[in-house]
Amino acid sequence: MAVSSRPIKKATFFQLAFMIYGAVCAGAFGLEDMISGAGPGIAIITLIIVPFLFSIPVSYAVGELTTMLPVEGGQYRWSRMAFGDFWGFQAGWWAWMTGVVTNGIFAVLFANYVEYWLPGIRDYNLATLFSGIELPAILQTLFAKLSLHWLICLSLIWTMHALNLRGIQVVGNSAILLSIVLLIPFAIMLVLGVAKWQFNPFAPLHAPDKNLWSGFGSALVIAIWLYSGYDKLSAAAEEVANPQKVFPPALFFAAALSMLSYVLPTMAGLAALGNWKEWAGAYFSPAAAKIGGAWLGHAMTFGALCSNALLLNVTMLAASRYPLTLAEDGFLPKFLTRLHPAYGTPAPALLWGSVTYSLLAWFDFSQLTIIYSWFQMSSNILLYANLWRMRRTHAELPRPFKIPFGQAGLFLAMLPTCLIALVAMGSTVFVEGEFSRRQLLIGALSLLSGPVAYGVVRWWKNKTEIP
Repeated sequence: MAVSSRPIKKATFFQLAFMIYGAVCAGAFGLEDMISGAGPGIAIITLIIVPFLFSIPVSYAVGELTTMLPVEGGQYRWSRMAFGDFWGFQAGWWAWMTGVVTNGIFAVLFANYVEYWLPGIRDYNLATLFSGIELPAILQTLFAKLSLHWLICLSLIWTMHALNLRGIQVVGNSAILLSIVLLIPFAIMLVLGVAKWQFNPFAPLHAPDKNLWSGFGSALVIAIWLYSGYDKLSAAAEEVANPQKVFPPALFFAAALSMLSYVLPTMAGLAALGNWKEWAGAYFSPAAAKIGGAWLGHAMTFGALCSNALLLNVTMLAASRYPLTLAEDGFLPKFLTRLHPAYGTPAPALLWGSVTYSLLAWFDFSQLTIIYSWFQMSSNILLYANLWRMRRTHAELPRPFKIPFGQAGLFLAMLPTCLIALVAMGSTVFVEGEFSRRQLLIGALSLLSGPVAYGVVRWWKNKTEIP
């Protein structure tokens, strides 16, 4: 197994902690539909209990594997050591594709929040700038597709690309800065919301069209999305100073901050406003404006921009390490192993990733959450399978951090997480309670893309191998 050697400055504890926080949470944005869909009481309860059933056990598993084997590629190389080439490739493929899907989404969401200040940016394009100039038809068609909305997506993607090219310390420092900036309006909203407390934030417990269990089910689907991502930074473990020591506390710091980020401002907003039925996508900006005035609404919108920039920045770093390590082990073209001469970063992998995100920002993402769910939940199940097997096959390796109580403790940690993963995957194939064969096909084909890609890679390697 090839292990890379990079002339880099390594990430510190706080840089790692805020990068994990950025990969998992980056503020409370995204939970608003849970409030109106499930009901405020069950939504808040779900946000409180899911970390203990899902994210903390996953972070424990990542902590044990990372302290045992802090290698570049994380889940890919753990899976390869545990189960061989096929499952190693699947783990790398799932993690890589998850990053590809989500990074395109984060760029689009960033541009969507800009519309809070610049309505109609989708209607403006480069063709309007050249309306008085006679251009060839092909250029007119191309410029008509280059909307201001897409150009804003590009500006974010390539700014984050430039930061990533400089290395993990630059990404880590920007993660700290962006996290602080985006948390300031939430902190102000929390203080003002508590001062204006008028309503019970837990009332009603569930929406009128839901019962306790159906409300919990609909809230759970969103909560899993909100609390996923603790395994992402393991892909860059070699770029962290003393990873065996700093990964476990960084994971726990991120888990605690994520739960507080979701629960406290949500409770304060509901307690001050009591208008739980109005909560829907991107509602934190209007809620902040109602509580603190227009200036706080603008500050919250700016925080949302920082949130999506942070998510893209950190996930771009993690996603670029999978093609790098797959190429190092001979599963992808060797040019992807080239490193930037000054910064030691995977420049070709970052470049091709950013080109892909730029193209994806053109398309509709309505079905991409299905692909994300199937890849991410399958990765979580495989994560525990790796840990279970490597406790037997690599028992001699030191584990500075370990899930306590032996195999029984591991079973208790993995059981709720795996059940939740299966529920999340199952929920994607139902639309308003009705089974959707189309969405099942999207999810199944997503997973099948891994074996197909592996088959192509094996055929290519056999064909190009010198006898």
